Amino acid sequence: MGVKIAYGLPTNRGVKPKTAQTLLEMVSHADVDSHIIVSTKGYNTAENRNYIVAQAIKANCTHLLLLDDDMVYVPDGISKLLAHDKDIVGAKYSVRRIVEGDVNHEVIEYGDDKSDTELFKCQALGGGLLLVKTEVFMQVSQPHFGYKWFDNGMVKMSNDWFFCEKARDAGYDVWCDPSIHLGHIGDMEY
Repeated sequence: MGVKIAYGLPTNRGVKPKTAQTLLEMVSHADVDSHIIVSTKGYNTAENRNYIVAQAIKANCTHLLLLDDDMVYVPDGISKLLAHDKDIVGAKYSVRRIVEGDVNHEVIEYGDDKSDTELFKCQALGGGLLLVKTEVFMQVSQPHFGYKWFDNGMVKMSNDWFFCEKARDAGYDVWCDPSIHLGHIGDMEY
């Protein structure tokens, strides 16, 4: 069986035009069978992502590429991730805020073996560009995506980190390719 990628895009607010353009460029650059899933029905991103997982499995996809509706992608992003042949691999990107007068480029503590150019193992990555072999979802308990909350109702752990934690608990490693540079669209591109 060849590679068949489900491109999973959850959105309740619409896709940014620059996201659509760069996503199309990335999909057309990859020489694989593609299945596009846009989920708009869930009340939150976790619900939409859980729906996307079910649809990717139903469509017999070998991989699910998690995406966000506010990212700027690079044409060779999917090709680079596929070349690593990891169960879970993605790219880091900036959060949409300025920290002490500069863009915040770190999204999680990555550990001592962090590299700016070489693939490295990490705790978690955001779901803006995260490639997961669909067989992983058969081994990680449902719901795959959810949230952890503080007592005051604020989000303690986002749905993508929630998935990464569950996957690590099931014995999977999460890998980061720091050579893939993404933009995160807010009031400016971060």
